[in-house]
Amino acid sequence: MASNQFIHVVRDNRERRHWSLAELARRAQLSQPEVSRLEGGKRMPTMRHVRGLATAFSTTPAEDDPGGYPEWLITLVDLAEDARKLMFEARNQTNQS
Repeated sequence: MASNQFIHVVRDNRERRHWSLAELARRAQLSQPEVSRLEGGKRMPTMRHVRGLATAFSTTPAEDDPGGYPEWLITLVDLAEDARKLMFEARNQTNQS
């Protein structure tokens, strides 16, 4: 499950650009169901997802984001890493039970 912060970063950046899920998926070279599951918190982001999202968001800055993408990109990568650590810890706890 993705972290709430990750979900909000992705959704907020998509909505600020007035993109549909399908448009973000196309630009990120991901499937629309993948993007939907990421935004819905039902899919743990992988580096492929983060890379695709970073590419999509960095090539088209939001209208109200004239400074570009570095701050949100760092946040996105950090959140994806946090989510992966949580998933790893949950798997370890399940395996120890």
